[in-house]
Parts: sequence; structure tokens; C-alpha cells
Amino acid sequence: MNSTTQFRTFLAAIAADDDERTERCALELTPADEPALVELLSSPNDNERWWAIRALAACGSASAAVPVAKCLDDPVPAVRAAAALALAHLHRRHPTDVASLLDRLAARLSDEEGLVRQVAADALAMCGDDAVPSLARILFEQTHEGARTRAAAALRKMATRKAGGVLYALLNDPNPLVRIYAYEGLEEMGLLETILVTLK
Repeated sequence: MNSTTQFRTFLAAIAADDDERTERCALELTPADEPALVELLSSPNDNERWWAIRALAACGSASAAVPVAKCLDDPVPAVRAAAALALAHLHRRHPTDVASLLDRLAARLSDEEGLVRQVAADALAMCGDDAVPSLARILFEQTHEGARTRAAAALRKMATRKAGGVLYALLNDPNPLVRIYAYEGLEEMGLLETILVTLK
């Protein structure tokens, strides 16, 4: 494992359960620390896994995306949520490499834990148009209504033309919450009036 002073300080802060100090240390790590952080993802210590993901969100390269995505299946909900958010941050820097992993992220919309479901929806919204195909698959191919509702909410939050195209197809969806998000999303984008005028 990495023996740099910064990384040792990071581990010591985790061990001391000092979140403020650990956050500062995480932001001081560099891509040179990535191999050690990826190794830390396999730690039996839940806190170490969580902080490794947090640090990779800040400094990880494209190659960190797959190891972080594997943490979406972690037994600890907080770690799964951290992985979801980290993928969104990695997507900002490495969109092409993360785009292929967004189906795995969208699968967390049906997670057993509400925290994970919500963070996954927020993370997908942060990924913008790259996440639209994954969200559409949830909406049109899945039957888990909680996942479908959160997918529609993510599209509304995204507020792009591509998202609007999917929302338009949901205006008559049998799920009332999905319909509400579709109407509200299109209205907020100024597209609902256009649709209504076109239908006249």
C-alpha cells in the first residue's frame, strides 16, 4: 500500500474517526495515490471503504470508475450511496468511461435503502444526457414503480431536451407520480405549452 506521508495521514484520520480532518486529507490526495485507494476499497473496515470512495471521487482517473462501480453492490448502504455519488463526480472528468457504467448505477434506483435510491437518482441527474438511455430503460422496461418514479424525477431534474423527449412519452403513464414529474418537467422546460399548442 502507498507509503506517502499524505496517505498515511489520511489513514490515521480515518482511524481517529475525525471526519473534518479526513475530508481535508482526502482532498489533498493526488492521482498518484489512486492504486492505494483502489486497494482500500477491499478493506473489511466500512469507514475505510467509504473514505476511499470519497477520495477517488476527488482525484480518481478514468481507471477508477470500474472499481468504484463495483462498490454499488457493497453490503453497507452508506458505501453504496458514496459509490453512486462518486460515479457522478468521475463522470464530470471522464464522461466516456463512466457512461458505460450508468446502467449499473440506475439499478440502484430499486435499492432496498431509501438513501441509496435517492442518491442514485441525484447522481444520474448529475450525469446529464449520458444517463437518459439508462433512465429510459428503467421507465420502459422495468416494473418496479419506486425505481420508475425516481427515474422520472431524475429526468425532470436534468431538464434537457433529450430528457424532455422521454418525459413526453410519459404524459399518459399509469403511474400518477411519473405523470406528475413528466408534466412538471416539461412545463419547467417550457415544452408543455408547445406540446399543447401542437395538439390543438
